[in-house]
Amino acid sequence: MELSKACFNNFVFDQHVHLDYHLGVVDYGCQEYRHKGASYRLSPQQISTLNPDESHNGFSFLDSGYRAHVMSLPLHYVASLETEFKQPLFFNQPLYPDSQLYRYFLMVHNQLTLANDHVSPLQTETLLMAFMTELFSRNNEVSLSQPKLHRLSTAQLETVKSLFHNDIGANFDLASLANTVALSKFQFLRQFKSATGMTPHAYLKRMRLEYAKKALLSGRSVSDTAHQVGFFDQSHFNKAFKHAYLTTPALFQRQA
Repeated sequence: MELSKACFNNFVFDQHVHLDYHLGVVDYGCQEYRHKGASYRLSPQQISTLNPDESHNGFSFLDSGYRAHVMSLPLHYVASLETEFKQPLFFNQPLYPDSQLYRYFLMVHNQLTLANDHVSPLQTETLLMAFMTELFSRNNEVSLSQPKLHRLSTAQLETVKSLFHNDIGANFDLASLANTVALSKFQFLRQFKSATGMTPHAYLKRMRLEYAKKALLSGRSVSDTAHQVGFFDQSHFNKAFKHAYLTTPALFQRQA
């Protein structure tokens, strides 16, 4: 995958094509481009969606320029989603106005462009797969829901939870978790959320915080606790703890 963020002033992209699927948003300004003989203006709250080998150009509509966030999706990644959708996937329009997906895209893009040691593979892949599922579902006017939505069995769920409880600080990834219950990553993500109401990453994060409270109550230091339960550093731990419990780990420990 290729990710980029850049500001453009007085620059024109000549007519060109891409080998991959391209998604783009602007968070200020406006980009104008021509696609299949028609003109479009990409402004905030919209997503530009381009299939491979579709000719287009691009330039600033305003003198003040624009800032673009772009994501290039390899063909093999989309092909893996097609296996789960059981149909070819494509973008049916070059400009998609949707403020919810726009905000979701920016969140995913920002997470993926953070330093690798600050974001877990489980978190990034979960975010990306959930976003792409929603985007392609809306573009292709299909629904992944079934008359009876499959969910992990009690035994499967306990197997996964045991992995978390037995090594709460481990660096899990979606593929290894899915393999433990003989599902694809796509199936596992959907069925885990159906069974618990949470993504695997959200569930694991909460479990880590619950274990952290117990460690703090036993007298372990905040920095040791952060490392023990799998947070990258104390800053990330403090932020997550305060978001969940409305107090800092240090204050929780003193008050308890």
